Amino acid sequence: MERIRLHSSHFEFIFSHRSDLEGLNDVLISRMEAVIEEFSEDYQLTQRESEILIMIAGYGFSNHEISEHCRISEKTVKNHVSNIMNKMGIRSIRKLLSLLFNHVIMYSAHSNEDSR
Repeated sequence: MERIRLHSSHFEFIFSHRSDLEGLNDVLISRMEAVIEEFSEDYQLTQRESEILIMIAGYGFSNHEISEHCRISEKTVKNHVSNIMNKMGIRSIRKLLSLLFNHVIMYSAHSNEDSR
């Protein structure tokens, strides 16, 4: 079984399973580490909240899947998701994904301007 390690200064977690889609997500997420770190800092997310954000947005994990990967209860996952949304002042996962997506676009536009 292949192990996947995703690491940045703000978070690190290891997966034991891999599909082609997850492999693609690993590449995308590794390229987005700086964006995700900035997003997490902007909303003052904890390390665990940042990890959960990645699992939701990057991998599309359910609360159950997150609980298995993090070895925490689903109730604890729900509490973390609730804390994330409270910090962001939102009430839905769709809004969370929209805010993250917009942040990625703004970060990319800013990076492109800096490289000119």
